[in-house]
Amino acid sequence: MVDGLSCLYLPQNELSIYELVHNFVEVLDKYFGHVTSTQIMFNLDKVHIILDEMIQNGHIVETNRNRILAPLLALDKMAEAH
Repeated sequence: MVDGLSCLYLPQNELSIYELVHNFVEVLDKYFGHVTSTQIMFNLDKVHIILDEMIQNGHIVETNRNRILAPLLALDKMAEAH
């Protein structure tokens, strides 16, 4: 059976899925300031890095915003150094 999000299957806790989406938006807001669809569109690689840090093999592996953003912030520092 498929719930409202087509990529996620029951019997997962529906509330935890909504919490994951909310956390994802908060992480985007923390990284981009106030995230907009334009920022997402032009920074899709960074959005994928964030998602990869949060979800691996279909499982939530990280919810801490600082840990999620750590690799991306390290990449940004390396890019600034050059």
